[in-house]
Formats: sequence, structure tokens, C-alpha cells
Amino acid sequence: MELWNVYPEIQTELYEVEQYMKQSIISRKPLLTEIALDLIEAGGKRLRPVFVILAAQQGKGYDREKIIPIAGAIELLHTATLVHDDIIDEATFRRGQESIYTKWGRDMAIYTGDYLFARAFMMLSKKTSFNQLYYLAHGIKSICEGEVDQYTERYNLNIQVYDYLKRIYRKTAILFSISTTIGAYEAKAPKKIVKAAGELGLSYGVAFQIKDDLFDYTSTEDIIGKPIGNDIRQGIYTLPLLYAIKDPYVGKEIKMLLQKKEEITDDEIRKIIQLVQQTNGILNAEILAKRYIQRGEERIAQLPNSRSQEVFKCLFQQLL
Repeated sequence: MELWNVYPEIQTELYEVEQYMKQSIISRKPLLTEIALDLIEAGGKRLRPVFVILAAQQGKGYDREKIIPIAGAIELLHTATLVHDDIIDEATFRRGQESIYTKWGRDMAIYTGDYLFARAFMMLSKKTSFNQLYYLAHGIKSICEGEVDQYTERYNLNIQVYDYLKRIYRKTAILFSISTTIGAYEAKAPKKIVKAAGELGLSYGVAFQIKDDLFDYTSTEDIIGKPIGNDIRQGIYTLPLLYAIKDPYVGKEIKMLLQKKEEITDDEIRKIIQLVQQTNGILNAEILAKRYIQRGEERIAQLPNSRSQEVFKCLFQQLL
């Protein structure tokens, strides 16, 4: 991520996180080690471990030997959820490369995801206080519930913006909030700072997911490294589409196409994307994302002036 070039100290700590992750996933089963290493070396933004580190720097008890493993464990948890997502979605690519599901098959993908979950909690049990471990387990439960929400709401044309927000709180935002909360707490930051850190993580996660969902309507497959319109194909209706369905001019046409459910064609998906682009769906989604960015920036202002506060500001600005 180009931002880390401006903050070399973040690059240094992320390198340590990567090395710790690689050491921690070694199994007596060489195949598990190979697949897990494939996942780590595939890279990624590493936003969640960065959020752990930045939040921890708000406390006077910042301990690198404690925080780096916690940051690595959070990233392993995130990676495990992606592996399971790709199995459910039968996704062939992840970040422009073959998914573990495609490369190694369904069974090994399931085993690897489970293994990463186990390894992550082993790492956390050594470095995290019991109440934060419980908080993290509660968060993973919420992620599972968010996935079930998404499953049960497929092809439902009556989904409201509230339902969408509730889903992404659980699926995406909660892990950002966990990252900042645990980071600040374990570094012995004051309670009000822990609270502000958790809230800024939540706001970032919501805005991040809205912006990610916008890519289906504003980007190309080459840029985002995954098929455009896949959510529509799977009956997962995201914010720009939910707004567009209410459009007085093309909303009915969009609904008629969506009623084809699993039988919808690629051409019809492209037509839906074009129709959404004719409405205020994209604009309204961007406006809501900006509200969450503003909320997050208000929480950042509650943090002590520091280098990490500056990085948080940059991360939120990059979402605009």
C-alpha cells in the first residue's frame, strides 16, 4: 500500500507482523503449511493489523512484543474468513490470483480456514487478556451472524438500507472495531480512548464496505481483481442497488431483471449496472459513506495528537 511508503515505521512493524504470521502457521502437516504460506504471501492491504498497531500507540503501555502477535492474529482471522467466503461463493480468484478453493479444492480450503482460526486464537490466548479474548469471540460470532443475514436475505427485493447496514456492521465493520479496541486496551490506553478507538474502527469498516460495494458500479474487473456484478448474480443486493431500486424512472425495470434470480444472464447484469449508473444510487451511497467517514474523523479528533493519529486521518481520507 503506497501510504506505508510515507510512514516507514508502519512498514517496519508490518514486516514484523508478516514474519510472525509465517512462523505461527507452521504445521507438522507440510501441505497445511504450504497453503497457509501461499495465503500470507499473496499479500493484501493489511489494514486490520495496522489498526491494531495505531490504536495501541495511543496507550502508554505499548509493548511491541505483545502488539505484533495480536496484530498478526487479527489478520489471520480475517484471512480465514476470506478463505471460507471463497468456498461459499465458489470464487475462482482472490486479489487477482487463484483462490485457495480453486487451487487446492474445497476440502483443503475448509481445513485451512479452520486451521487459521485455531492458530489465531492460540496466538491471542498467549498475548491477550481474557475479557478481550471473550470480546473477540463475540465479534467472530457477529461475523457469522452477518454471513447468515446475507444468506437469508438473498434475492430479497424488500431489503432496506437499515438491513444492509446491519449486515455490514457484522460482516466487515466489527473486525475493524475489534482491532482498534483490543489494540488500545492492551496498550493500557484510558477508557475514553479505547471507546473512541473502537468507534472509529466501526465507522471505518462501514465506510470501507460501502466503498467496496461501489466498485461493482464504478470500476472494472482488471482493477479490482474479481468479477464485476458477482453480488447481483448471487442475490446480494448492496447499497447503490438498494437506492436505485427506488428510482421512479428505472427502478421497476431493475426489479424486473432481478426477479430472474439465479437465471439472470451476464448481459442482464451489465444492463442492471448501466441502469444503476443512471440513477442517484451511486451518489447516495457515496454520501452515506462520507457520513461514516465524518463520524470516524470526529473520533480521531478525540485521540491525543500523535503520528498514529495522523495515519488514521490519512486512512479515512483515502476512502473519499
